Amino acid sequence: MSSGSSHSGVAGGAYAHGARPKVVVLSPWGQFGEVGERDILERAGCDVIVSKARTDEEVIAAVHDADAIIPSWGLSAAVMASLTKCRVIARSSIGMDTIHGIDIATEKGIVVCNVPDVFVNEVADHTYALLLACVRHIVPLHNYVVDGGWSDPNRQHPMGPISHHVYGQTLGLVGFGNIGRAVAKRAHGFDLKVIAYDPFTPKEVFLESGVRQATLGQVLQDSDFVSLHVPLMDATHHLIGAPQFRLMKPSALLINTCRGPVVDEAALIDALNHGMILGAGLDVTEEEPTPSDNPLLKMSNVVITPHTASASDLAGAERRRRPSHEVVAVLTGHRPRAVWNPPVLSKLNLK
Repeated sequence: MSSGSSHSGVAGGAYAHGARPKVVVLSPWGQFGEVGERDILERAGCDVIVSKARTDEEVIAAVHDADAIIPSWGLSAAVMASLTKCRVIARSSIGMDTIHGIDIATEKGIVVCNVPDVFVNEVADHTYALLLACVRHIVPLHNYVVDGGWSDPNRQHPMGPISHHVYGQTLGLVGFGNIGRAVAKRAHGFDLKVIAYDPFTPKEVFLESGVRQATLGQVLQDSDFVSLHVPLMDATHHLIGAPQFRLMKPSALLINTCRGPVVDEAALIDALNHGMILGAGLDVTEEEPTPSDNPLLKMSNVVITPHTASASDLAGAERRRRPSHEVVAVLTGHRPRAVWNPPVLSKLNLK
């Protein structure tokens, strides 16, 4: 039996007329297929095309007749507007700030998918790694030992006055989605009090998690540690800036593992330079990679990692397979696990 007959009635009619759906993979991570992602598509009867196209012109040429797109980077609104056959776009990230023209996709009946549940634990763990590194001065202490300072009585100890402990302190979460809740769960093990701001999360979720619901201002004023877990969109761009730093305790630490532009970096640098907050642990910056002359790189009270909070062997493989699963689901007429543009579902008859 041909793949066409086994999948008749597919959304968009790709299999209904015997045609094999075309899936275009744009600039994949590593070798596409090495963790099974190609097999998932080919077993479902898809033709897989891997393209290194990066400019709008190159991408439009590569995807003009695609039934599905798996982009490793972003897509512009111009690319979205050019699509005529596409039924699904699936990306291996939580944040979708580099996928533009979502409203265009919805109008065209294109399902846009992300992976909100794959590396939740990795990011939650990294949040605590940054928090503890800041509190316990891990990086300067490590450098002190490696550079021979421990054995040199004339070298000044880098820890200075110990300014923080963890237990009994207050952790404030800005954003209380999957990752925020995972961070809260870990916080209870550290004997932290947890408060959170998220206007889109039902109050029952806060109660079930043992977390006090608060306004953004209350979170900033009352917290010893403020950790950010929101998607980047117009409403969250520079959500944390000079006015917000003025609300925070001078002994507070800021942790950011979501997106760099959620924080006004110039305001953060000013707040650190003037003692408005004590320090910061960052996995993301406004410009990535961050420039070598970024003042944050010279600050001993700042720990920066290169946007790697989501990385692990387990999550790394699953995040590469998940878009293929989502593509196959939509092309065979089924609802995917995660839909970034839910209004599109009213246009489709997905089981």
